[in-house]
Amino acid sequence: MIEDSSQQTFFAILTGVILMVIMAAFIIVIVIVHRQRQIKNRHKIQIIKADFKNTILNAEKEIRENTLHYVSQELHDNIGQLLSLTKIVLNNPDPAAVFEGKKLINKIIKEVRSLSRSINKDYINDVKFEEFLEEELSKIQKTGFCEVLFEKEGEPVDFIEGDKKLVLIRLVQECLNNAMKHASPAMIAIKIKNQGEKMILRIEDDGEGFDMERVSQGLGLRNINSRVQAINGKVQIDSGLGEGTRIEIELENDK
Repeated sequence: MIEDSSQQTFFAILTGVILMVIMAAFIIVIVIVHRQRQIKNRHKIQIIKADFKNTILNAEKEIRENTLHYVSQELHDNIGQLLSLTKIVLNNPDPAAVFEGKKLINKIIKEVRSLSRSINKDYINDVKFEEFLEEELSKIQKTGFCEVLFEKEGEPVDFIEGDKKLVLIRLVQECLNNAMKHASPAMIAIKIKNQGEKMILRIEDDGEGFDMERVSQGLGLRNINSRVQAINGKVQIDSGLGEGTRIEIELENDK
């Protein structure tokens, strides 16, 4: 009986030790897996931050290049012509020409101030998003390229700031440039809706459109998708041959 009792005690102790070892091994495995997940998550966060930083740098560079291109066109096509016209008017001996010359000079000053503002990087921070959209469409209409339409619904969007605003501005410019280069539209429209908890921005044209299946992996569409993802937004692109193109961007109000 004593021997049986000793054996039972031994097996009980051995079983307890084995269970403790198994539990310890289980805990160690859980800790190791948790640490590995933490390392992977940190690595993912670093990649996301690096991608976002790269997106911001590219957006800044492209906006600067886009602005310089616009300025060079304005200097040549607009201000240059105004200066030439002013010279012709002021060379006219008619006294009425002096008054007309002053009007032209005032217009030139206004145009130069507008250009100066567009070059200044602070302009992006200061301008209201709806004003920027209207100005971009106004630039297109002023060229006579096509008709434009701007519609807004709800209160002015005031929750798009900083880097998010910079990326979104470049996105709009890229979509408009693509429409002008490739779509040959008669109309380009921008519609913005502020629903409070989110903003919906739609850029559409009635141009040639494209086959979504053939160009879904194109660089242009990938750029748009990656930039919208960088600012935690959603994008939907719809197009068809001869059916125009519609790009809808949705951004949550994270304030």
